[in-house]
Amino acid sequence: DGNDTLVIINRLGGDLRVGASTLGTLFGLLYDDLENVITFSTNGSCQRILPLSGCLSPPSCQPRIETFIPSGRSGWAKIYSLSDIGIFGAVLNFNASTRTIANAYSQGRNLHPLTLSSAASITIPIMFPNC
Repeated sequence: DGNDTLVIINRLGGDLRVGASTLGTLFGLLYDDLENVITFSTNGSCQRILPLSGCLSPPSCQPRIETFIPSGRSGWAKIYSLSDIGIFGAVLNFNASTRTIANAYSQGRNLHPLTLSSAASITIPIMFPNC
């Protein structure tokens, strides 16, 4: 339908003096508008970009997203980690038809909170310049 959608998931945590913490393995539930569900898992470093076409869990890919949620239908997903980590993200949608079709959707937004954690922390270095 002309849409190219990306889900971006980030890990919140770590010591930025040496590097951000990694996401590790993320799990997900993908629902269609009839509340049928398929599961998936994916790995990521401090960030994972998931294109919403094709496979969410390579190499296994049954069914493909566009088969599970065909054009004209809708769905939703829940993404989580089994570890007590803080994760957040955004979804970006590009539709090339925005130049010719007035109501074509091409925007982005933050995801709803993915994980609330009391264990997640981040260390940010602060350095003062020499004068």
